Amino acid sequence: MFYRCKNCGGNVTYHPEKKKMVCESCGSEESQQEIPQKKIHVCSNCGGQIETTEYTLACRCPYCQTFHILEDRMEGARRPRLLLPFCMDRQEAGERIRKNFDTKLFLPSNFCAASDIESMEGLYVPFWMYDFHSHVHFEGEGDRVRTWREGEYEMTETRVYRLVRDFEVDYDKIPVDASVAMEDGMMDLLEPYQYGELLDFTPEYLSGFQADVFEQDEETLRPRAEEKADGFSREYLAEENAGYAMVRPFEEQVNNTVEDTFFAFLPVWKYIYRYNGKEYPFYVNGQTGKVIGAPPVSLGRVFGMSAILFALVFFFLKMLCFLLEVL
Repeated sequence: MFYRCKNCGGNVTYHPEKKKMVCESCGSEESQQEIPQKKIHVCSNCGGQIETTEYTLACRCPYCQTFHILEDRMEGARRPRLLLPFCMDRQEAGERIRKNFDTKLFLPSNFCAASDIESMEGLYVPFWMYDFHSHVHFEGEGDRVRTWREGEYEMTETRVYRLVRDFEVDYDKIPVDASVAMEDGMMDLLEPYQYGELLDFTPEYLSGFQADVFEQDEETLRPRAEEKADGFSREYLAEENAGYAMVRPFEEQVNNTVEDTFFAFLPVWKYIYRYNGKEYPFYVNGQTGKVIGAPPVSLGRVFGMSAILFALVFFFLKMLCFLLEVL
């Protein structure tokens, strides 16, 4: 399906800056009319064939640029329960990248050029989110050390305490990306999102962006979610034991119980910068604006700056020699 404007027939898409559906042609707001998909993977607007993968949910027609949502892909378990809408448009995301790297001296001159920013893709990345109830039990010993001086002697007292920590904690919506195409490390670095702004899923938010359904189910990704929960639990445990100079664990157990799981979409802007035949990916958190990526170094600018510095040093030495001869 796609959303057609009731006023002019244009494609209506979701605009993050207005938080509304806006017609790309006449600019009217909330004028969308849902047009069902008459034939799967054929554009209902121009009749062109749309190339998709088995996971494609939202995409763009390569001929008329109409954004489509393949409603047959969001039935049953594949229908998302939650979605976090984009809070910034393409231009703002590009500006975030520029500001993040504007202090770098040797960036290529065309880095984040306006023409390149137009190719930036807005992606709703599939995530599984987990509610855990965790029980943590710890037993061990902790040393508290006191040092003081008596005359010429330095005295040290070490007291050993038995430590028992037992607590329970609930974790809400720990996210793990469910897309094989998106690198796990990059997605983890884009966190955190402001999860309190999650909304119930409605397909209108997908119009204007691209999205895939999950490629890995919740059972497959549960160990990654548990690893995150265990990390948080160990941080709490470390805070409880922070007053000891040394802690020797004897027993440590963390048991997690899944209370609920959610299939959700989180917003990501993806920018690919191509330089000297190599691709440099950048990702922008579509809600907070956090930027992840590493830009290339322009060798031309490095050599240019080196030549300028060499010329300045040479000029300084020549002036110094001249002044010494005069004196």
